[in-house]
Amino acid sequence: MADITVRLRHLSHSIERLMSIAGTPGVAIGVMTKDYPISYDNHCFRDVENKLAVTEDTIFPICSLTKAITAAGVSLLVEEDRVTWDSLIKDILPDFRSVNPVLHNDTTITDILSHCTGMGWGDNVILGTAGNILLGSEDIMKYINNRPLVRPFRAQFGYNNLHYELADSIIEQFSGQPYFYFMQSRLLDPLGMERTSFQTPSKSVHGVAVCYNTLDDASVVPMDFLKIGDDGYGAARGGARSSVKDLLKLYSSFIKGFNSQASGNVSPDVGSPLKQLSHIMSAKIPFDQPSQHEASYAFGWGRVQRPGRFGQIGLNPALLPQGMPNIGRGISSLVLFHQGSLPGSLTFVGLFPETETVIVVLTNSLALNDAADWIGQLIIEEIVKVLSELRIDFIGLAEAAVTENLKWYPRVLDELEKGRKAGTSPRPLTEYVGTYWDDLHILKVEVKLV
Repeated sequence: MADITVRLRHLSHSIERLMSIAGTPGVAIGVMTKDYPISYDNHCFRDVENKLAVTEDTIFPICSLTKAITAAGVSLLVEEDRVTWDSLIKDILPDFRSVNPVLHNDTTITDILSHCTGMGWGDNVILGTAGNILLGSEDIMKYINNRPLVRPFRAQFGYNNLHYELADSIIEQFSGQPYFYFMQSRLLDPLGMERTSFQTPSKSVHGVAVCYNTLDDASVVPMDFLKIGDDGYGAARGGARSSVKDLLKLYSSFIKGFNSQASGNVSPDVGSPLKQLSHIMSAKIPFDQPSQHEASYAFGWGRVQRPGRFGQIGLNPALLPQGMPNIGRGISSLVLFHQGSLPGSLTFVGLFPETETVIVVLTNSLALNDAADWIGQLIIEEIVKVLSELRIDFIGLAEAAVTENLKWYPRVLDELEKGRKAGTSPRPLTEYVGTYWDDLHILKVEVKLV
C-alpha cells in the first residue's frame, strides 16, 4: 500500500476517460489504509464556468451515503436503551398508521434500516424541478402511511428512501431535537467533521461544488441541487453534504470500530461516537441473488465478498442488460460499500475491514452513467492488485452503459406513438385547465393557459 499515491496517479488517464464518457465535470477521490498516509486524487472542476478546481475540501452532496450516518444516529438511541433494533415502529411513532395491516403491525427498526418491508416508494413524484421538494415535512407521515405493500414483507430487499424518513422521525422523537442538530452534536462534532452538514450550505461557505446535469453529448449545464433536508424531508435518507477529507474521518472510525466490536471488544474506543457497529454493518438481507459469494445489505451498507458484483445501489445495473461484472478476482475478502445518486451528484464509498482500507469517490453531476461507481470499482481492482489479464474493462462497460442510457428518449417517443389513437384529436385546451390533486390532497398538478 505504500505506493498507493503513485498507483492512483497511474489510473489518472482511465479515471479522466471515465469522466469524459459519462460527462462528469469534477471528481474528488480519497484512499486511506492502515498505517499509511492518506492519498487524495482530485480531477477537473468543482465549478466549470469559473475553472475552480476540485480539492479534498470541496463540499459535494453525498446523497445516500447519508444512510449509514443515519443508522449510526439511531444506534445511539439503542445504546442508551431508548429503543431496540426490534422496536415496532407503531409503538414508537404514534403517527405511523400504515394502510397495510402487515406494515402497520410488524414493521421494526431493523426492517426499515435494511430495506426489507416491501413498502412502495415514491421519489419520482416527490423530487421536483429547480431543486424543489414537493412533499412538505407536515405531510411525510401521511404519505408514508398510504404506501402499499408491493413486495412480500421481509422476503426481499427493496431499496426505499421512505424507510429513512421513518428513521429521521425516530431520532427526532427520542432525542427531542431536529435531526440535523442531534446528528451535528452527537456525531459530526465529535468526529471533527467541520465541512459536513445536512442542509444546503450557506453562501458564506467556500469551496462548495456546483452541481450539473449531463446532456446527451456529455456536455454539462449547471443546476440547482435539491433543497433536500431544508424543510425536513430527505435529510436522513440523502441530505448530507460533505468533503472527501471529512468522510475519511468518518469511515476510518466506522472501520476501526467495526473491526474492534466484531472481535468482541464491547467498548473499543471510549472517544468514538459510533456505537453498535457490529450490528449496523452485519448482513441483514440478501440482495442481487443468485450470487456465488455473499451479497447482502446491512444498515446503510451493502456487503459483497469479492470476487463479486457491485453497483447494486446505483444506476449502472439498469444500463447493462448483460449484467454487472464480477470484479476483484484473487484472494477473497469482504467489502462494505454504498452509493448515492441524485440530480447533480453521484457518489461511492468502499471499505475493506481486513486491511482498514477506505475508498471515497464524490462527483458533481448526474452523468450518462454512474461514473462514481465505475471509478470506485476501478480503484478496488487496483487496491487489491488484480492481475492485469483478469482486470475488468471499465472503459468498455462505461461506453456500453451510455449507449443504453441514450436509448431512453427514443423509447419514450416510441411508446407515446404506439399509444396514439388514429383518427382522434385532442380536446380544446381549455378543458384541461384546472387543479388536479392526488387522493391524499398532498400533491397537485395545476394546468393553466398562458
